[in-house]
Amino acid sequence: MIDEFHVMYMYRKIQAEAATTDIKTLEQLLKKFRQVVAERREEYYQNIDEKKAKKLREKRLRILLDKIERDRINLDEL
Repeated sequence: MIDEFHVMYMYRKIQAEAATTDIKTLEQLLKKFRQVVAERREEYYQNIDEKKAKKLREKRLRILLDKIERDRINLDEL
């Protein structure tokens, strides 16, 4: 929610700046903006991938522990 508010605030601020700025400066700002968005998107998807990998490891470990328990193997002996 805070991020959405910040984006809307920045959008209004950008609109106000755009009214008094030349095209070359706006193009530079747009280029920087796109670069930042691409970086944030990459971080976001990397974070999602890390979460999925963690869940997969937990699932594999749970399956392994279930098999160990089913075979009546004592973990202390291992």
